Amino acid sequence: MKRLIFALIMALLFFVLLNFIYCNLDDATFGYVVAFKFNIPYLLSLKSVPIPMGFVVLIAFCVGMLAIALLEALPSLFKTLELRSKNKKIRQLERELSVVRQISEKKDSDLPAKTLS
Repeated sequence: MKRLIFALIMALLFFVLLNFIYCNLDDATFGYVVAFKFNIPYLLSLKSVPIPMGFVVLIAFCVGMLAIALLEALPSLFKTLELRSKNKKIRQLERELSVVRQISEKKDSDLPAKTLS
């Protein structure tokens, strides 16, 4: 979780920094306009508003940072889930062991009383 928060903060800082740099450049530097299109013939046709190439690069960079943080966090999440299930199994086995001990102690305490009478 700490890595994810760190990645979010870093992505935000990089976004602010790169946005500042981008806005202070002239239009010729990153001013190429990109329009994304998605078309399924006879069903759907989508087209985005024209977006400057600089913003596309900036957003792709920040999304990439977040994706890497999420990919790094997934194995630790699965390890945590595995540890919880193993701890649950251990507690269950300890309860069963204590019940068996109580039963054996009860039988041991009852056994000499029956042999004496």
